Amino acid sequence: MMEYYLAGAGLRLFQTIVYASLWIVIGCFITAIFRRMLGARQVRKIFADETRYGLLMGWLIGMILPVCSLGVIPIVRELHRSGVKRGTIVAFALTAPLFNPMSILYGLTLSDPIAILSFSLCALVIVSFVGSMWNRVGKVEQDIPDLMTVPTAGLRRSAALFYSACRELFSPSLIYIAIGITASVTIATLIPKGQLQHEVEYGNPFAPIAVALIATPIYSTPLLAMSQIGGMFQHGNSIGAAFSLLILGAGANAGLLGWIAKTYGIKRFLSFYLCLCIITVGLAYIINEPLYPKGVEPAGHTHAFDIYTHPFDKSQEGLLALASSQSADFWIANEFGGTILLCLMFCIGSVLTLVEKKVDIQLWLLAEPTSTSRLEREIPGWVLGVISISGLVVASVVGCFIYYPAPKTLFRDLSAVNAEAVISAKTRQWEAADKWIRYCDDLSRRLEVGVYLRNGSIGEFQHAKAKTYREKLDDLKMAVDLRDENSAEKTAMDVSKAYLRLSASFQDLTPAANGQ
Repeated sequence: MMEYYLAGAGLRLFQTIVYASLWIVIGCFITAIFRRMLGARQVRKIFADETRYGLLMGWLIGMILPVCSLGVIPIVRELHRSGVKRGTIVAFALTAPLFNPMSILYGLTLSDPIAILSFSLCALVIVSFVGSMWNRVGKVEQDIPDLMTVPTAGLRRSAALFYSACRELFSPSLIYIAIGITASVTIATLIPKGQLQHEVEYGNPFAPIAVALIATPIYSTPLLAMSQIGGMFQHGNSIGAAFSLLILGAGANAGLLGWIAKTYGIKRFLSFYLCLCIITVGLAYIINEPLYPKGVEPAGHTHAFDIYTHPFDKSQEGLLALASSQSADFWIANEFGGTILLCLMFCIGSVLTLVEKKVDIQLWLLAEPTSTSRLEREIPGWVLGVISISGLVVASVVGCFIYYPAPKTLFRDLSAVNAEAVISAKTRQWEAADKWIRYCDDLSRRLEVGVYLRNGSIGEFQHAKAKTYREKLDDLKMAVDLRDENSAEKTAMDVSKAYLRLSASFQDLTPAANGQ
C-alpha cells in the first residue's frame, strides 16, 4: 500500500512541476518587469487604479499575460506591494490563469467560439462582482509609499531585472507555490483512478457542484484546462461542470488562496471565497443548457479528469519502477526548457540570498552610475516596461506557431505515435498503450489548432474526422483500462482506420477544401 501512494504522489508531483515550471518562470519575470522597469506608481497607472476602470483593466491585462494560477502568485504579491487596490488584484488574479493568446486559440478551435466568448464574459461578471465586493469589505488599505525600485539606466537595470526574477523564486512566493503544488498532488493521490470519469455527465444535475468541490485544490495550466473543456464539449459532458473547472480549477489554487487569507485575513478570505463559489456555480447552472452543443451524443464517461486522480490501480505491481518510467516519458514529451530554467533561477536566487547577508546588492543596483557609456542610453522605465510586456505577448503568439506546428510536420509525429498506440494495444502492453493513446489525443487537438492558426478556419470535414479519431481513441482507452483483450484488438483496428481517414482529410488544405 505504501508503494501505491509513493508511486502515485511521486509521479503526480513530477508532472505538476514540469507542467508549471515555464509558467512560474514567466510569472517571476513579469514581477521583475513591474518592479524594476515600471515601479509602483506606473503599475497603478497601467491598472487604472485611480479610476473606476480598475476592475476592467485587471480583467483585460489578465487576458493578455501568459501565466497560470501558480505563476500569478509572485505577480499579485508585487501588485500588493505597489499599492494596487485589492479588487483589481482579485480581478487580475482570477483572469490571468484562465485566458491568454495560446489558450484562447486552443479553446476557439476545439470548442464552440460562442462558448469561449460566453466563458470570458462570465469571468468578467465574476471578477467585477467579487472585485467590487472585495473593495468594500473591511478597511481601505493605507497608501503604500512609492519606494525607489527602478534603477536609473543601463546595464544595472538589466541586472536588476534578472536579480529580481531569481530572488522572487527564493521568497515567500515559493511557499505559496509549494502549497498549491502540495494540495494538487495530495488530492490526486487520494482519489482512486477512474473515480471522476462519470461525475461530469450532462445528465448529472450535481455535476457543476461536484467539480466545484474538487477544483480548488487541483492545479491546471490554461492549456490543459482548455484541452479538458474542449474534450467535455465534444463528449457531451456538462457545460456547467466545464465552467466550474475553468474558474475554480485553472483560475485558483490553494497557494493563491493561502496568500489572500494571509494578506487580508481569514474572515475576509472566507467571505471572498464563498462569494466566488456561489457566483461560479450559479452561472454554471445558468449557461449549462444554452451552451450545450447540439447533435452531440453523451459519451457516458470522460477521461478529462484522469490527471487529477491516482495514476495507478492498487492491483498493479512494480509501481515505483512504472512511475519512474512514466516520469521519463513525460519529461521527453512535455519539457521545453522551463523546468531547467526554473531550477537554475532557484539556485541563483538561493546564492543571492546568502550573498545579501554580507553585500547590499540592492544598494548597488539603485546607485547612480559614476560614469556613462555610449552603450547606455537613458530610456524611461515605463517605455522599457511596456516593450517587455508587449514582447511577452508577442512571444506567446510566436510560441503558438511552435507549439501548434503545420499539419505536414505534426503528421510525422502523429503517424509514429498512432502506430505505437495500435501495436501496444494489440500486444497487450497496457501501460505503453495508455501512454501513446494520450499522446495521440493531444497531437490530434494540436493538429486542428495549427490549421486554424494558419488558415483562420478549419473545414467541417477535417474537424469531423479529427473528432471521430478521438472518439475511437477514447474507446480504445476504455478497453485498455479494462484490460479487455478482445475489445482492445478490435478497437485498435478501428483507431487505425480512423487515423487513415484523418490523414487523408488533411492532405489537401486549400481554401476550397477548408470551406466544405
